[in-house]
Amino acid sequence: MHKTVEVATLLGHAHVGMALSCLGSLLRYSAEPLRLRIHEDGSLLAADRERLAEGLGGPTFVSRAEADDRVAATLAGRPALAAFRRANPLALKLIDIPLFSGDAGDADLAYCDSDILFLRPFSALFADPGPETGAVFMSDRQNAYSLRSWHLLAAPRLSLPARVNSGVLRFRTRIFDPDLLEWYLARPEYGFAPVWREQTAWALLAGRTGCRLWDPRLLRFPDPAGRPGEEVVALHFVTPLRALFPRSLEAARDRTGEAPVKVGTIPARRCRPWDLAWSEARRRLFR
Repeated sequence: MHKTVEVATLLGHAHVGMALSCLGSLLRYSAEPLRLRIHEDGSLLAADRERLAEGLGGPTFVSRAEADDRVAATLAGRPALAAFRRANPLALKLIDIPLFSGDAGDADLAYCDSDILFLRPFSALFADPGPETGAVFMSDRQNAYSLRSWHLLAAPRLSLPARVNSGVLRFRTRIFDPDLLEWYLARPEYGFAPVWREQTAWALLAGRTGCRLWDPRLLRFPDPAGRPGEEVVALHFVTPLRALFPRSLEAARDRTGEAPVKVGTIPARRCRPWDLAWSEARRRLFR
């Protein structure tokens, strides 16, 4: 019999409708039992909680006020971390969720964004990857980091795995290091792309330990040019691809009853300066 895995997510009022579809598909297609812990960004309404409770099997809610109280001690004496949490909603995912998971006595954090649509039954998504692995992430199509290539040359402390995407993650709470985050966030030169600061921070935390990526054939981004292959387990509708979601949701067929696909992982190689330089060049070329 499988132990129920608690999966955390961050959610606000504007994304409740999408969350019901996406998180509902996560619960429906997982071969292992899951339950949700929803961290509110402060904008959820009472009616939103009612809809989510009914549609997602009675999740646990963590209010913004409760989270503010819990993280106060961690933010004390770390002004850059505190400022980041005030300014960037994704900081609640980076800071609050690992701290709450550690409080619950969990050695591991399981997390899923509310914009990831699962398309078929799957298994082992949040399975233990082994003691040598500190984190498992989705694979990005590029090195979407807030650093420049020369920063990796100048600061050996900036050790990152390549192509990390933080949409789905499994993270050992013992490697959460608020002092490392403070060091990184206190340097404005490391924030040329603010939208990627949270993702860069996750990669930085994982860079000092073993890191793996879920099979990019199974967990991936939607292709604007066509339908996903039969083997795809889930699609991540990041903001630039969000317009594709309604069409993909409409096209998705009910595949309950099919044999689950085991979601494996691959090693994450280290991100080198030339990897970042190549990603920067490609972004300029296709802008």
